[in-house]
Amino acid sequence: MTVDALGLCLNIGRAHASLNLKLHEDLGAFHGLSYEDFTLLHVLLRAEGGRMAMTELSRTLGLPMSALVRKMVLLEKTGLAERTAGAIEDNLRHATIRPSGKKLMQAAVTTVEAICADTVKSLAPQSLPQINAALLALCQDDTPKA
Repeated sequence: MTVDALGLCLNIGRAHASLNLKLHEDLGAFHGLSYEDFTLLHVLLRAEGGRMAMTELSRTLGLPMSALVRKMVLLEKTGLAERTAGAIEDNLRHATIRPSGKKLMQAAVTTVEAICADTVKSLAPQSLPQINAALLALCQDDTPKA
């Protein structure tokens, strides 16, 4: 069976949209988070010291800086994250996850892990490493490797 590039990319988009919808529904219902907020907070949760330069976070999330600032303003209002000044020598703004954000993320990660496990259960377990490698290759090093 031959798969054309357009068909493959459209299928990847459909799979992403389906997963995104499920994650939005459950994260919103159980934790009051959008999938985008979860993703942002998850990156911060995994970052050294729970903080990351805004420019790096923007690239990692694939968001323009203006969109990231808007998201951060909302997360600051709810007390989940904050923007802070960096060291004097680097003169960069940083995003930092707050203790309440860490606490919320502990529960939200459990929810997302369960959704993701359910999502991939129809795939052969031995194929998951190859699928993951292919998806990472499509990211073209836009995100840090975990």
